[in-house]
Amino acid sequence: MEYKSFVFEVRRRYKEFRPSEQKAADIILNEDRRIIDWTIEDFAQAAGVSQPTVIRFARAMGLKGYREIKNKMLEEYAKKERETDPAEILHYPIQRDDRIVDIPAKVIMTNIKHLEEALKALSAYEFVRAVDALEKAENISVYAVENSACTAEDFATKMTYIGKQVYFNKDGYMQKVNAKNLTERDVAIGISHTGQSRHTVDALRCAKESGAVTISITNCHQALINKYADMILCTESTQYMYGNAIFSRSAQISLVDMLYLGVFLKNYDYYTEKLNNSWKNIQDLVYGRDCE
Repeated sequence: MEYKSFVFEVRRRYKEFRPSEQKAADIILNEDRRIIDWTIEDFAQAAGVSQPTVIRFARAMGLKGYREIKNKMLEEYAKKERETDPAEILHYPIQRDDRIVDIPAKVIMTNIKHLEEALKALSAYEFVRAVDALEKAENISVYAVENSACTAEDFATKMTYIGKQVYFNKDGYMQKVNAKNLTERDVAIGISHTGQSRHTVDALRCAKESGAVTISITNCHQALINKYADMILCTESTQYMYGNAIFSRSAQISLVDMLYLGVFLKNYDYYTEKLNNSWKNIQDLVYGRDCE
């Protein structure tokens, strides 16, 4: 029988819960292993809710009570321990004895895992603030290097199509020069999976010193780059210095797509017209279907 993750199901249904039940759900999503030793009183106190609320949350998840919540979490932890091996610790999807034909499925499943983590880690409050700032920005600057550079370029391209003034240069030195010339009317975004990339961190720091609104896209709240960010958008809840960096792009691309669509929705008719005009302006660069 296929295993269904209790944590993922809580994450998927999060918006359906009452505000008090969401507090109970937050404890589950944090995956605090102390849960297996907690009484219902301990759980309620940690969540800042009443014991009846914990029961309501359990029933909302189709469970009879708190004991079944603990059983579900025990099942989650047991599954993770069974799957732990050197490849998983390094967050690579393949092992020495894997077959080439299995790689596509493994890559897709690993990407799904990172997207689930991104959904769990992303703060709706910070996301809405970031969208508002980007929509109001006079200029937007994006800073990133190496793997994150493709995410930055993708975001800059999308935003340019809807008429936003966006700067991105792969040269780390030029990023810092740009950051020094920003004002309080501008927004700067630093994209770094580890949150430790020197060029990206320094550029965002300079942007903040210049008075710009700053946004970080990284994998963990403890990342260094967040020290200089007014808004923090995390793609995971755990910090890794390397390993899963090759899969960071799927979560990063999804996150910048969210920002792009969020800005678009702020003024739907206006940006629709901008996008249509941009598309018309590049039609001479596209071969027609009747060509041979």
